[in-house]
Amino acid sequence: MEVSLANNHNLKYKDADYWNKRFAEEDSYEWLATYEDIKPIMKEALKKVGPQAKILQIGCGNSQLALDLYDDGFQDITNVDISEVVINKMTAKHPHLKFVQMDATKLDFGNEKFDFVIEKATLDAFLVDSASPWDLTSKGSQKVLQVLENVKKVLKVSGVFMSITFSQPHFRVPLLAHKGLDWSIKVDKFTSTGGVLDYFIFKCEEGDAGPAVAQWCVRGGPKIENNEAWTSSDEDEFLMKIGTSSIGGSSDEEEAGSGGSQG
Repeated sequence: MEVSLANNHNLKYKDADYWNKRFAEEDSYEWLATYEDIKPIMKEALKKVGPQAKILQIGCGNSQLALDLYDDGFQDITNVDISEVVINKMTAKHPHLKFVQMDATKLDFGNEKFDFVIEKATLDAFLVDSASPWDLTSKGSQKVLQVLENVKKVLKVSGVFMSITFSQPHFRVPLLAHKGLDWSIKVDKFTSTGGVLDYFIFKCEEGDAGPAVAQWCVRGGPKIENNEAWTSSDEDEFLMKIGTSSIGGSSDEEEAGSGGSQG
């Protein structure tokens, strides 16, 4: 199987300057799914950590997710993003929540501080310049592993990490199952309200990754070819680059965000 991928425009999702300029004009955008879309799947995990849980959202952007969690009774929420512009705007708009400018690969909170960590399309953005989603040695994959190692550090042993993405499980599980993370991995699939694409939620807790690896990890993969002449809409480029469409599917859904700016 050969897939032609865009090579230029989607690289902006890794650029903090792009997000600062975008957030200076954009008030709110919800990546992939709303809280109502994912709440049924998150319900068990949120019940486990309880309303007093300390929650961390990575790559918050100008998403409403933290506000929805707050309205649902979770009041200790910290949100990080690489964009200074969006952090300043969200802090001014929502002073009852905590917004911190921070690189997701360098979470500076100390060890075992949060009961629940969540990201929505943030990991995807680190992979925009990876030639193949099968290549775990790419710079993008290595950045994702840095983020995951930081999540492991700040997450309490009894805590839950949830990752929401359009990336297929056979691309994402190998990263979540990396040596040293020591997470059990549960995969759920959903479609956002009014959407046409399937998205995935990966629930990670202290445990054995073996069953998920046995179910989802495969050897080899499709051949990926870059074609600079190929173009599409902003959303199509990003979806194709991450690899969702490398095994088929529509591409007229949501775009996904930056290494610190989505949500």
